Amino acid sequence: MPDAIDPREISNCSCLHLRRAARRLTRLYDHALEPAGLTVNQFGLLANLHGAGGAGLSIGALAERLGMDPTTLNRDLKPLRADGLVRDAADPLDRRVRLVLVTAKGRARLAKAVPHWRRVQQETEAKLGRERTQNLNALLDLVARQPAR
Repeated sequence: MPDAIDPREISNCSCLHLRRAARRLTRLYDHALEPAGLTVNQFGLLANLHGAGGAGLSIGALAERLGMDPTTLNRDLKPLRADGLVRDAADPLDRRVRLVLVTAKGRARLAKAVPHWRRVQQETEAKLGRERTQNLNALLDLVARQPAR
């Protein structure tokens, strides 16, 4: 039977390995960021918006930067908007484009979270080793740059 299902073959699926590791790391980082009232996903959103400076980013640009679907990004931004950590504004060059900006409250929350993130980041690197961590991140960046179908 040419379409036979081989569990050993499936157990070598790169995507499944990556998703399992991502779930474990997400739990670890989410737990570390609890005292700051953020998830690692929210932390990443705030950090990217903070990095954009006062100009903010359009939903499309932020989604592209994060490798996310704009609809998913909007859903993830909703609690940050509700908490006053980000706000929307019209792009002064094109009023049809909505920008997302981090607020002063959002910058303060991000600053509160950074030491917690830094601790778990250092612990993760210590467990994997600096060179392995750098190699892993480079490999993940390579995977992320592959064109989507």
